[in-house]
Amino acid sequence: METFQVTVERMIPGGKGIAFLEKRAVFLPLAVPGDRVLVKQAADRGSYLEVLDSELVEASPDRQRPPCPYFGRCGGCDFQQMKVRRQLDSKAEILADALRRVGRIGGAQSGIVRNPSPVSAYRNRLQLKVSARNGKVSWGFFERASHRVVEVDRCLIALDGLWAMLPDLRTFLERSPMTVGCLSEVEIFQGDGEEALIDLKVTPGAEDLSFLKRDLLAGGFDWKSRPVSLYLSRSQKRTLRVSGPGFVHKTVGEWTFRVSRGSFFQINEFMLDALSQRATHGLEGSRALDLFCGVGFFTLPLSKKFGLVWAVDQNAAAILDMEANARTNGRRNCRIFHRDLETFLRDRRRDLEEVDLVLLDPPRSGIPKTTVGRVADLKASRVVYVSCDPSTLARDLAIILGRGYAIESLEIVDLFPHSHHMETIARLKRTGG
Repeated sequence: METFQVTVERMIPGGKGIAFLEKRAVFLPLAVPGDRVLVKQAADRGSYLEVLDSELVEASPDRQRPPCPYFGRCGGCDFQQMKVRRQLDSKAEILADALRRVGRIGGAQSGIVRNPSPVSAYRNRLQLKVSARNGKVSWGFFERASHRVVEVDRCLIALDGLWAMLPDLRTFLERSPMTVGCLSEVEIFQGDGEEALIDLKVTPGAEDLSFLKRDLLAGGFDWKSRPVSLYLSRSQKRTLRVSGPGFVHKTVGEWTFRVSRGSFFQINEFMLDALSQRATHGLEGSRALDLFCGVGFFTLPLSKKFGLVWAVDQNAAAILDMEANARTNGRRNCRIFHRDLETFLRDRRRDLEEVDLVLLDPPRSGIPKTTVGRVADLKASRVVYVSCDPSTLARDLAIILGRGYAIESLEIVDLFPHSHHMETIARLKRTGG
């Protein structure tokens, strides 16, 4: 294929720019709307072209110099080439595109509220890929579109306190050569103050976890001055606690949450309170249903506004945290269920006939179709859907809207600056019978 020039029109789900060559879509990585690009090499994917090599001919007014020296090689960020305002506008375009294309829901973009975030030192969780040679540890992130590791000295978007733990962690690990030789990834989650959860993930063929625990302890765990919980894991279910209480605390507004290994918690330190407030403000009533409740991030705020909150999750670790958080925060009006969502909705159908609010915060995969139908059939006067994936949000909203609901508002809370990822809050009100 000969070289050709195109102009990037907008960003699409997945974070690539889209241009057109004779009405055929052309997808470009690390683009900015308004860029004029010379395409030198493209893969023919049938219905579209995927750009493999290109040269910037004329930069968009919204293009900026990426602040991170690893940008373009490291696969962690894909929007640093855009000015911050353009990043948020592009996310609104991506959301509107998903609603229109997947959910057949039109006219949404003009009303999408944008809630911006500080763009550096915001992440409270790191997942570092590990390589070890001659007993020495180096770490970083996967290179874009590969499984090669880019060694990183400092991550622009990680909390300063989190990154400051790494020299001590490296020194500690290098005293345990058997463990170092098995490591594939280190995950660190920072709690309040100097609290931290550290999960050392080993390869499937590694030594027995008990043996590696002895190897670590023999190296001398000298972090007693820090409230650190250390784990070894081969998978989500095959894990072993080495030391520490096994959880950290996160304070958000007036609430304090216990968060254990295996429990989900949002990663943007600066936007936690904003997310909670934007999802729950102005809501009140007799009974609320918090599905995918996790550690109770939304359950506890709702418990001040509703007479009773039913909180449901199938994650055992999260439910234990939820129960502890209800006790610690003195919330006696929360009923907590460790249950698969479909089973819960089927078995408790009669108990849920007078629910005023349903709040949903599912994983990226969204909600099974039959389960979405059961949620809509509860006929709650309000539904709040918190989503980290525009496409699955659009798919699920289409079902709910088709059963007597209308969109009241759409908001992006920018939990992931410098990347195409976003958190969306969709508020729905019941209009049908």
